[in-house]
Amino acid sequence: MSTLLIEHACLADFFGTFKEDGYVVVEDGRISQVGEGPAPEIPGARKIEAQGKILTPALVNAHAHLYSSLARGIFLKTFAPKSFGQILEQLWWKLDRALDLEAVHLSALVGGMAHLRRGVSVIFDHHASPAAILGSLSQIKRALSELGLRGDLCYEVTDRGGPRERDQGIEENVRFAKEERVPGRFSAHFGLHASFTLSDETLEKCRAAAEPLGLGYHSHLAEGKEDPLDSLQKYGVRTAERLDQFGIVRENTIFAHGIQLSQAELELLAEKKPTVAHNPRSNMNNAVGAAQVGKMLARGIPVALGTDGFGCDILGELLSARLLAHHAEGNPLALGDEEAKKILAQNYALAEKSFGLPFGKLEVGYAADLVLWDYIPPTPLSPGNFLSHFLFANISEGLHPLLVIVAGEIRLQDGHIEGVDQGAVLARARQKAREIWAKV
Repeated sequence: MSTLLIEHACLADFFGTFKEDGYVVVEDGRISQVGEGPAPEIPGARKIEAQGKILTPALVNAHAHLYSSLARGIFLKTFAPKSFGQILEQLWWKLDRALDLEAVHLSALVGGMAHLRRGVSVIFDHHASPAAILGSLSQIKRALSELGLRGDLCYEVTDRGGPRERDQGIEENVRFAKEERVPGRFSAHFGLHASFTLSDETLEKCRAAAEPLGLGYHSHLAEGKEDPLDSLQKYGVRTAERLDQFGIVRENTIFAHGIQLSQAELELLAEKKPTVAHNPRSNMNNAVGAAQVGKMLARGIPVALGTDGFGCDILGELLSARLLAHHAEGNPLALGDEEAKKILAQNYALAEKSFGLPFGKLEVGYAADLVLWDYIPPTPLSPGNFLSHFLFANISEGLHPLLVIVAGEIRLQDGHIEGVDQGAVLARARQKAREIWAKV
């Protein structure tokens, strides 16, 4: 692995580092030097001239569904949902069942390429392909390996396809965790769909499989009203309370959404400290409501940011989180910069726990996951205004990377993804999408 020297860059992370003219040296997958002014001479280093463009840490997606990548533009004549449950039944549960292993691989390639183009280096993926369960996580790993991305993978166990599919989902989580984790590159959670598609028997089986491996869980939680209603009607407790009976509410668990939660459930999450992955644009699209992000942060609940398969623009998602909080709370100061920084920090904390090295800062020893953005600001930048400036630059101009570095290796440069024939991938993806759509 060669040494990289990025010089004449505006260095900015989201937590205070800001140098108008600086340099970063990358060695062995980590940042080895950071400085201001002229860069040192390093014999044999590959030099990258930034020309004053902004260099930041790469981004992390805390809840993705790469399998949804081939759904873009799909048209369903019978799609007329009146609830979140009907959206699942009429679209997503038909789509995931139409996937074979090739489609899983192509979906991950297409989705992974899109993540790279948005400056994302780490993806926490939550997968479903009930007609092709065994080996599915290997296909996602293969695709992300081709792109040089880091991935934390799981398969969503559910009862909706019967005992055989449930048991295969458990088997796939266990197999991947035992055989295919790679330090620093690929890690694992134990995937669950959601409480309302999981029986007590299944949750007990999942606990028995996950605990010996030390796995946390990655599950949807109280996304739509279906989840708490099911839990109350069948089990007499609310969703988070039910999952807590099986040891699932715990520090190394990721819960996506967390919208339909009572105050008692928020207190439970504050005590047990799972991470809630907030997905504001997906939530608005599905009309399921707004998570109580301000209350969560005030209680010390870790909140991270995901996309839920609704694109891969983490910066856009963070601004959407702010705007949704303004709207839901009737408060134009809701979710200000300090709260937004806490959310971004939790994305990086998840990556650190999964991959064993620090992420998210331009400091010596941190992971060399970096993005050089194709952006020169029209107004002054400073440490105090950088986060808000950058978020609004993204919505005004659409920020795009000139360069993406993952683990010290250049993976995207001037629109070209290293080692991948993007045209061939997209052509095959279009063909495969036609096949999938015909099944749906």
